[in-house]
Amino acid sequence: MTTVEAVYENGVLRPSEPLPFSEGERVEVTVCPKPARTTGPPADEITRRLREAKTYREWFQATKSLPPDDGGYDIVRALNENRKWAGDRPILPDDEDAQ
Repeated sequence: MTTVEAVYENGVLRPSEPLPFSEGERVEVTVCPKPARTTGPPADEITRRLREAKTYREWFQATKSLPPDDGGYDIVRALNENRKWAGDRPILPDDEDAQ
């Protein structure tokens, strides 16, 4: 299986790179739109904010600038759940509690 980026123009898909198929070879194509890139602070700015954070709140705010991961894992929520389970206070209050 080969995955390549392509551009759709005038009713035709144009691959962004040569494909590894022989001329006339039949292939099966599955097409899905490529997610738009979200703009945010440059990686070095995010890294600087994370390193300079003096509190968990500052660090947590800086993590909101990170690009989303594809697994949906929330490290702060996981740490809070572990701390609650162990009988400790959460690192940050739940959003409902903070308001």
